[in-house]
Amino acid sequence: MAGETLRCVSNPDPLWKALLSPVLVLLSALVAIIGIRNVRAVARQRATLDIIEKFESTEHYRALNEAFSTVRKSAGFAGLHDPATAAAKKTRGQVQDYINHYELVAIGIRNNILDAKIYRTWMASAVVRDWNAAAEYVQHERWRLNARGDDYVYHPGLYANYQWLAAKFSNTARRLTATSSPKPLVAAASGPGDDPLPEIDPPVA
Repeated sequence: MAGETLRCVSNPDPLWKALLSPVLVLLSALVAIIGIRNVRAVARQRATLDIIEKFESTEHYRALNEAFSTVRKSAGFAGLHDPATAAAKKTRGQVQDYINHYELVAIGIRNNILDAKIYRTWMASAVVRDWNAAAEYVQHERWRLNARGDDYVYHPGLYANYQWLAAKFSNTARRLTATSSPKPLVAAASGPGDDPLPEIDPPVA
């Protein structure tokens, strides 16, 4: 008809078409996140296996293990606080390096750098056995003279990560605190096991 205006109404796209693009972006992001997590998990597993392999096979760690095992089987940790001979000083260093190795591994596990499941499967028994064997030694090392040399101060952070790892693996792991042993007498202080430790500021948040 003359003068009549024809109006064409275009049909809007279906809702699924409008949502398709954001959904694809989200799926791509999820795939990327999963991929990154998988890569990190594999890296943690490889790093853990490397540490275990070095601990089992290299001459350095085998020597540390032998020294620690000898002291453990002879219950000779007490003599390491004030070593009187060159051989005893060497043994003290080897024992501390051995315990330091566990502390470093525990730090790696606690910070999700190493794989706790793999390490536990292979090393749990040794971790707990060696911690319990060295507990009295560690406790003595935590009690240190202050800077003035007139009193003892307890340092719970010393080998705290190793203690955490042993306790994580077994309820039989010894829990050391300041009350686990009496404060040593200043008059009885002797040797590097009593030397003051530096004060460390808390980590920055």
